Amino acid sequence: MTSSNRLRALLPAAILVSLIAIGLGAGYYFASAKSDPTVTWHRNPLFITFSSQTGSGSVQDSFTCGDTVEPVILQAFSNQPSTVSLTVNPSSFSSCGSTADNVVVTAACTASAQSSQSCEGDFSGKLFICGPSAYTCLQRSLIVVIAVTTNDNQDNQN
Repeated sequence: MTSSNRLRALLPAAILVSLIAIGLGAGYYFASAKSDPTVTWHRNPLFITFSSQTGSGSVQDSFTCGDTVEPVILQAFSNQPSTVSLTVNPSSFSSCGSTADNVVVTAACTASAQSSQSCEGDFSGKLFICGPSAYTCLQRSLIVVIAVTTNDNQDNQN
């Protein structure tokens, strides 16, 4: 068999392999190009300031989603959970879309930090919106900046 005959025999197989590679590459590109729904927060970052004597502070915020997601749960995390807890209420919605959903974000000194008077300082946290499962969190988390003061007259919960 001459080399030109071998090339003619391999040509259909080479074309088939090339088409499969192009198809897989295009499928991967379009799958990775599809972005997750994006969350838009009314205020981001969110600032919570309260005194250690008060023990907690709350601020209201709202969010919308670029695409409708059903259902969604909100998960709050403190950077120092043994000192300051971070919670959100309500913690779930049946859907998230173009209509704003209101939440109240609360930061509080833990009982152990308050009893040992070690709650003063600057802390931070994040709030994630996840849906339709707890393992699928949407883009753009809420950054929470927490300041715990020693003076009861400096409470500023904006």
